[in-house]
Amino acid sequence: MKARPIDYLPSVGLGITQILGYGTLMYAYAVLLPRMADAFGLSLSTVFGILSLALFFGGLVSPVAGHLVDRFGGRWVMTLGSLIAGGALVALSFVENRTQLFFAILFAEGAGMFVLYNVAFAAVTRLKSPVPPARAISIITLFGGVASTIFWPLTLALETRLGWQGSWIVLGALVLILCVPIHAFVLSGPQKSPDDIARPLETDWPELHGPARKRGMLWMIISFIFSGYIMGAIMTLWVTNTQDFGHTATAAAFAGAVIGPFKTVGRGFEMLVSRKLYPLMTYALAMGLMFAGFAVLLTAGANFAGLVIAAALYGMGDGIKTIARGTLPLALFGQRGYGARLGWISFVQMSVNASAPFVFALIAERFGGWWSFAAMAACLCGAIATYFLIPDPRRHPCNLSKSAPV
Repeated sequence: MKARPIDYLPSVGLGITQILGYGTLMYAYAVLLPRMADAFGLSLSTVFGILSLALFFGGLVSPVAGHLVDRFGGRWVMTLGSLIAGGALVALSFVENRTQLFFAILFAEGAGMFVLYNVAFAAVTRLKSPVPPARAISIITLFGGVASTIFWPLTLALETRLGWQGSWIVLGALVLILCVPIHAFVLSGPQKSPDDIARPLETDWPELHGPARKRGMLWMIISFIFSGYIMGAIMTLWVTNTQDFGHTATAAAFAGAVIGPFKTVGRGFEMLVSRKLYPLMTYALAMGLMFAGFAVLLTAGANFAGLVIAAALYGMGDGIKTIARGTLPLALFGQRGYGARLGWISFVQMSVNASAPFVFALIAERFGGWWSFAAMAACLCGAIATYFLIPDPRRHPCNLSKSAPV
């Protein structure tokens, strides 16, 4: 059945909520946490260490969110998640010490695992719709790419005018007023039956089976860990690290804002070629662009033009990588148990990656922003190396004996 314009409403709605979700639950920290550290007399590594612990907690609850979407669909999972997330963001405006800061961020990031990309991907995959899941995932990420473009400058303007307390109130209110009703409305459609879920998504996307399935899961997760380890650090430390290159906070935020539009450019390009590009190739393209961005950043980042070019290349790669993060597990392992699988992948990733803001902030404090970015580039090299160990199911016709899903 051919998709009508109204059939794209869930993807568009979730795309809008991803802008708000990532803008408030991730990007705002880059501007507001350093201000809160100054207000409470804490070091930069301490406040980002608190964020790291909160991200780890989010990883712990991520499998629960995925399992609930597999069982009940995404409507109430995402609606309640956005309600709690908005309340936690408002609560951040009232914290007065390190302990209160820890618990407020803990609740915000825990709730975030019920509203951000992984759950959104699983939610649209569960909907009974003529829009293919891979296409729906691409549309969602197309919107989410502008989160940094909007929320880094917006948060900076809010903090200048209202202070960090007023900024958190405004950001929390945006989530409550917009995300809660959008999630309740756009995900109210019929859900797929067990028979629908058991069918292959694409005739030319065979699943991995047998030993290759376990091997594929292992190396995919390891590669995701390496490539994802830098994501939280870029979100939270871009402004601080690039100031060490000699740029002002305004210039650093402006260059960082370039990342978002080029995420959208990368995702738009992926949508144009997605019918011809297998998800393994999508992931390879993403990492190549990200590495090119770091290469420019480390060699020409002290120059503002070099900084902007680096942000553009990294943004394109990271935008495409986000799509691959959703479509590659679908291509390799199918849609049965997809939400729970994404949840467990997220749990493993975040259990490791939660330390990234703290680790890279500590490197920046001890050695400077350039070395912090160099360490991120080294992690990306690890992702590229392990990518080549992921088996391609199109080249493993001998692994057709069915095994329990991983």
